[in-house]
Amino acid sequence: MKNKTKKPFLNMDERNKLIAYKVIAVMYFLTILAIQGIVIYRQFALGQEIGDFEDIAIIMTINSLFLISALLYFGAIPIRKLKIKSILLIYALFIVLGSLFTYAKYNIFQSPGLSFGQLLDKLIIIFIITGLIMLFFILFSFLGKRKVEKELE
Repeated sequence: MKNKTKKPFLNMDERNKLIAYKVIAVMYFLTILAIQGIVIYRQFALGQEIGDFEDIAIIMTINSLFLISALLYFGAIPIRKLKIKSILLIYALFIVLGSLFTYAKYNIFQSPGLSFGQLLDKLIIIFIITGLIMLFFILFSFLGKRKVEKELE
């Protein structure tokens, strides 16, 4: 009696895997765009308060953080050297984007807007959260770089 080895149901070669990865990436991107469209629809068409869909914003933020961290860790975003100048530039860019988003969220889309003191309080939060995000990204890129170097040895 011959002992047959069973092939897995999804016996994918490298070409099949590459196609699957591309489809998954496009569907992921379309899903994120659809969720953002739903948030905009709920805010402007339905007139819901921002607090009504803050849970979606939290999920999207955490999802984005983990996505970027995983890309850094597994080497999909290649970082050869972490230069302090580059890190500070990216940090400053995140601060500017976060500040603009916060200003727009509270002073354009909501009434009444924030006072100057309240806006400064939000900016402190932006500095702290952005710093934590950058630390998270640096940690994962460092760990990913170490992982790749170990695999190459």
